[in-house]
Amino acid sequence: MRWLIYLLSLPLLQACSSQSVISDADRSLTPQEAVSSTPVLEPTPLQWGGVIIKTVNLAETTEIQILAYPLKDNGRPDTQALSSGRFIARQSGYLEAADYAVGREVTATGRLSEIRPGRVNQADYKFPVLLCDEVVLWDKSSERRLRPRVRFGFGASSGGGSYSGVGIGVSFH
Repeated sequence: MRWLIYLLSLPLLQACSSQSVISDADRSLTPQEAVSSTPVLEPTPLQWGGVIIKTVNLAETTEIQILAYPLKDNGRPDTQALSSGRFIARQSGYLEAADYAVGREVTATGRLSEIRPGRVNQADYKFPVLLCDEVVLWDKSSERRLRPRVRFGFGASSGGGSYSGVGIGVSFH
């Protein structure tokens, strides 16, 4: 019986677990600042995140163009904030473009390797390129778990005579 309870509780425990990212990286320099200040290419790991614009698989690496947003405390991009530019996350090996699709949220940790000229539509653009140690693809449904919805309800009734009642309800979704 005990093993049955354990097996039934696994999905619940898995749903409660949260993704995490490397925490000792520098988040203070934004992609926009990296391009405008021409920083020294040093070994300090940076951490940027945002929404995928495009994923390209090359012979030995995968490059993901990302519209950058500030990161929340857990490392997930805060897409409600203003964008802080674009960057390219370069990861060695193959990443499935169907998984790393347009619109998905990612957080990339790595070292600034170059500032690459490119284009966004018809405009010239300078892309900082992050040579990544880690690229976290955020779960589509985890945002809902981070924002629980609470509902309150109040009710009263009178059944006439001595029958009456008052109720208070709380619902979590």
